[in-house]
Amino acid sequence: LTGVPREQRAFQYLLAHAIPGDPRHVLQTFDQWCYHCEHLSCVGPVKGRIVERLLEERAPLRVLELGTYCGYGTVLLARGLPPGARLYTVEGDPRHAAVAEKVIRLAGFDEQTVSSV
Repeated sequence: LTGVPREQRAFQYLLAHAIPGDPRHVLQTFDQWCYHCEHLSCVGPVKGRIVERLLEERAPLRVLELGTYCGYGTVLLARGLPPGARLYTVEGDPRHAAVAEKVIRLAGFDEQTVSSV
């Protein structure tokens, strides 16, 4: 209705409500948006706990994510990486990649931790 894509609307919501530099809060705010405003295809908190457990058990130093979408999974993955690890993420849609890049940086991750390809 507004002409603004829902992914961009979600990012605007994050800007207004999430604590910058706090990946946990960014994910919680994303979940609030998805549950109460508009649906976005995201991992979510239930499956997110499975991902977090796997990251804790495996402690990978490099991770490749194919399909960044809005950056929810990227923030989740980056948050669970051990110190010095690196996440490479790829998104084919330039509009989604632009939103994801802003979400990743809002969560406090720099290019040394998360590289968008």
